Amino acid sequence: MQLMCASSMGRLEAALHHAKHDRVPNLEVSFDARAVSHLLGRRSEIGWWQLPPEEAVAVALAARQDAVFCSLTWSPPLGSVRTMQDARALVPPDPAEGRAKMRAYLAAAAGTGLGVCARLTCPFTAAYTSTGPIPIQSFMYMLYDRPELVDYVMELYLSVALAQVEAIADLPFRLVYLGDDIAGNDGLLVSPATMGEIWLERTRTLVEALLDTGRPMIFHCCGKQEFLYPFLVKWGVHAVHPVQPGPNDIYAVHRTWGDKLTLVGNIDVNGVLSSGDPRAVAEDTREHIERLAGDGGYVVCSSHSIIDSVDPENYLAMVNATEAYGRY
Repeated sequence: MQLMCASSMGRLEAALHHAKHDRVPNLEVSFDARAVSHLLGRRSEIGWWQLPPEEAVAVALAARQDAVFCSLTWSPPLGSVRTMQDARALVPPDPAEGRAKMRAYLAAAAGTGLGVCARLTCPFTAAYTSTGPIPIQSFMYMLYDRPELVDYVMELYLSVALAQVEAIADLPFRLVYLGDDIAGNDGLLVSPATMGEIWLERTRTLVEALLDTGRPMIFHCCGKQEFLYPFLVKWGVHAVHPVQPGPNDIYAVHRTWGDKLTLVGNIDVNGVLSSGDPRAVAEDTREHIERLAGDGGYVVCSSHSIIDSVDPENYLAMVNATEAYGRY
C-alpha cells in the first residue's frame, strides 16, 4: 500500500493535548488477523499484539497511523484462579522482560515517525478475567464470598503493573494506554460503592505512576463510560477510548467533557464498519471530524478495534476519509 500521509507521533500528541497539527490523527489499538493480512499483504493467523515488533511496525505504517502498541499487560489464563492457593502460586513476569520488549519495539520503530505506546491493564479487569471457574461471574461471587482473595489478586496485579512502569520509565516511549473494562452497555459491572472500595485507589495509584513518567495517557473502557469521566479529569488523564455508540452519545460527551478529554473512537464497529460500505464509512467519519475535531481534541478510531467482521476496505475508507476531511 502506498503511504499517502507519513506517520507522525507529533500529530497524535497534539490531539491528546487539544492542539492542531497537520490533520486529525487516526489510531487503532488492535487489528485482528483479517486486517493484519490485508495490511501486510500476506496471510497472517494472528492479531497485531502477537506479531514480532518489526511486523507490528509494518502494520502501523500501512495503516497510516502514528503509534504502535507494545503490550505489557499480564494476566493468568482465563478463570484459572479459584482459590487462595491458586493465587499464591502465581508467578509474576520479570519486569526485565517487559523492558526488553519495549526496547525491541523502540528499535523497530526508530526513524519511522511512529511513537511507541506502552499498553497495560488495570487490576480490576485482570482480576475478574483470571478468577474462575467462570470469568467475571465467579469474581462477582468472590466479592461477597471471598473478599480476601479479591484483595490479594488485585494487589498482586497492581504490584506487577507498577513494576512494569518502573522498569520502562527511562526508555523513550511516547504515550501510555491503560485499559479497564469496568462497565457494560447499561452501566458499571458492580455498584459504585464497591468500585469505591476495590477500584478507586488502586486505579488512581496506577494512573498517577504512569502520568508521573511524563507521557500522555489514553484510558480505555468498553461500555457506558459516564462514571469514569470525573475521575479521569481529576487525575489528569488526557484521552478516553473508545466511546462506544449506544451506551455513549459522543456528541453529548464532547459538549460536557470535550474541553478536558480528547475523545478517541466511536466509528461503529458493530454498525457501519462491519455492515456498511466504503461510502457510508467515509460519510460517518466526515461527520465525526466536522462535529468533534474543531479544537484538535479528537482522534478517528473504531468503537473498539478492527475485528474480523470489518471489511479491510471499510477500514481503509475510514483512514482515507480522515486524510481527506481531517486536514487543519
